[in-house]
Amino acid sequence: MAVSLHSEPPRLPSSSKAPKTRARARASLNPFGGPLLPTGSPFGWNACDRAIYVQFLTALLLLIVVFSLAALDGWPFLLRRPDDETALRTTTILAAVALLFWLGLYVWTRRFYVRRGIKNSWLLVVTITAHIVTGTAVCYALGPYTAVSGLITVAALLLGMVLLERRWLWIAVGGWLLSMSLMHLASKAGVLPFLSLFEVSFEQPDIATVAVDRAVAAALIYIPLAVIMDHLISVWRQDERSLSEAAQFDSLTGAYTRGFAMSVMERAILKAGRDGSRLAVLMLDLDHFKRINDAHGHARGDLVLQQTTRAMQSALRAGDIVGRFGGEEFVVLLPGADLEQAMGAAERCRAAVETMTIQNAPYLSVTASVGVAAFPEHGDALDALLKASDTAMYEAKAKGRNRIETLAV
Repeated sequence: MAVSLHSEPPRLPSSSKAPKTRARARASLNPFGGPLLPTGSPFGWNACDRAIYVQFLTALLLLIVVFSLAALDGWPFLLRRPDDETALRTTTILAAVALLFWLGLYVWTRRFYVRRGIKNSWLLVVTITAHIVTGTAVCYALGPYTAVSGLITVAALLLGMVLLERRWLWIAVGGWLLSMSLMHLASKAGVLPFLSLFEVSFEQPDIATVAVDRAVAAALIYIPLAVIMDHLISVWRQDERSLSEAAQFDSLTGAYTRGFAMSVMERAILKAGRDGSRLAVLMLDLDHFKRINDAHGHARGDLVLQQTTRAMQSALRAGDIVGRFGGEEFVVLLPGADLEQAMGAAERCRAAVETMTIQNAPYLSVTASVGVAAFPEHGDALDALLKASDTAMYEAKAKGRNRIETLAV
């Protein structure tokens, strides 16, 4: 049995203005865009924050190990005195480097969390810089400065461009250049004993000259490289956004696609089940749409579908989801709405479609039939809610069309 409703119930309360974005709120706390101290549970960090923190601790631990081993007598020249002990130390260092890169891949798999808003941008900047410094120190400790540390730097730049906004990347590169200059000064001054290998490969006696030359060379190599890679990553991100939008939005109407709308509804139902909140689903189908296509052409029919989407969106709240379910059929998700509120929203959608004026065809009369299903009255799963709203929609068509219906509970 179906329950019909022709008179329009009270309108849904308008949604309040959205709060300031998380990024804007954080900006007042920290110039790096993250909170000064972690909050929440655990510490208010998401999975990406925790993974980055593990990376930072690992990089710091590896740096301590390198400096500790470097303090041993004769260790700076380990590659020149190969023996069992040297091989063991070398293997240990290389295993630590492999672990570091493995953790880097772990963060790579978590990169989608960044799009949701990473809570500790400053930690990511420090970690990227720590990776570069640690990797460079490992290369120094293993022998003369080679291209390996350059590869580590390039890898860190690439990872930073994928994970970071442009401003964080430049902060990381600047920190790296500063740390490189300080390490070269320390090596020439004899503060870092294992860096004394530079005496073999450099002829300049002037400490300042060596540091400046190396810093300038690094800037000339890596800053242009960063600019080129930044451009390539920007193009890649734009392509990725285009593909993402193609998967989310219907190309004709601008409504969400069926697949994306169903995934959103599934998550909303799971959340409602956990929180004990309410939601409702509407199924709207245009009446006699085939006649419009046959009598006025598919171009005019496409225009009807586009204006129907806009009419529904204007009749609903900002947080409601409108998806094109197929052909002339639309599905609507109403988060937080009970059955009475859903009936009111359905009536507004029906009235908006009935009163809309088709562009370049004001003589066209378009109506819609709407079925309503509420959680949990009509089901606690997506399939059950879609079936209930679809059945109610066909009840509306059977009773004369241009009306709304819901199944009795």
